[in-house]
Amino acid sequence: MSVRATTISRLLLAGVLHVGLCVAPALAADDADSKPFDEPGINYLERRDPYIQWVAGALLAAACLFVAFKNPHRTHLD
Repeated sequence: MSVRATTISRLLLAGVLHVGLCVAPALAADDADSKPFDEPGINYLERRDPYIQWVAGALLAAACLFVAFKNPHRTHLD
């Protein structure tokens, strides 16, 4: 077997494994019509918009960008 054929067969095997591993969770998912599991005796809050998480994430990203673009030539005397 030539080097090119070996390389192609390895890439093909890797691709088949990748597709197989990506498809398996999709096939194992529950039907969209099924109702989520409800534990008896537990009252759940109604689902709301996740704006608090988005605001916290935006503030974290802004803080990271602020630190990333800070002047690197500053000293402790500034």
